[in-house]
Amino acid sequence: MIEKMFSDEGEVRIAYENGDIEYQSRLYHLNSKFNTQVTDYWRSISTPQYNPLYQDDIVSVVFSDIPSYLLDNFPLIKAAGRKYFLNKEWIYDKVYEFISPNSFQIPVPDGIKVMFTGKLVNVFGQSGDDPLDRYLCIYFMTNENHEYVEDWVGKTLPQGEYSTFYSLTYDLLDENKVKRIKSYCYDEQGVFSDWDVIWLNECKSRNVEV
Repeated sequence: MIEKMFSDEGEVRIAYENGDIEYQSRLYHLNSKFNTQVTDYWRSISTPQYNPLYQDDIVSVVFSDIPSYLLDNFPLIKAAGRKYFLNKEWIYDKVYEFISPNSFQIPVPDGIKVMFTGKLVNVFGQSGDDPLDRYLCIYFMTNENHEYVEDWVGKTLPQGEYSTFYSLTYDLLDENKVKRIKSYCYDEQGVFSDWDVIWLNECKSRNVEV
């Protein structure tokens, strides 16, 4: 296990790294429904988690390398993955883009640093042709403490022993209302546990002042 994600509806998603025994088990179950997977560039795969916005159980995959067709279309891309809708049998890519300091247009409190945005994009030749870009996720950290975030979102959120990061899903077609809150919890250092370091390195590589 390399990541635990908790949603405010009480749903839990656990991600497993490529090479783990549980990763192979999850891949087997996914391939029983989607049987044409090329997985040599996958870094992790998750347990299913119900997402009420899409009314489906979704398995999340993170790529170890960003495919060229995404690099060509999203100049700010930092990471990418894929979402498998188990009941609708949809397949979408998830694109995570770098956000420079203070450039996010929707107001957030002082002490909140938006690092990345995430959105679903259509995959050519795969089922799931409906555009889902009305929903925008932001991924953020805080200069304050965990309780500061809980006070802001008005929810009690789980916390990791090593690090905790957060996500909000906005509905851009409903006055930018927050529709979903998630916390990402890491009990020890690993490949996904240091979003802040990744973001700071990205700022440095782009000559962006923090």
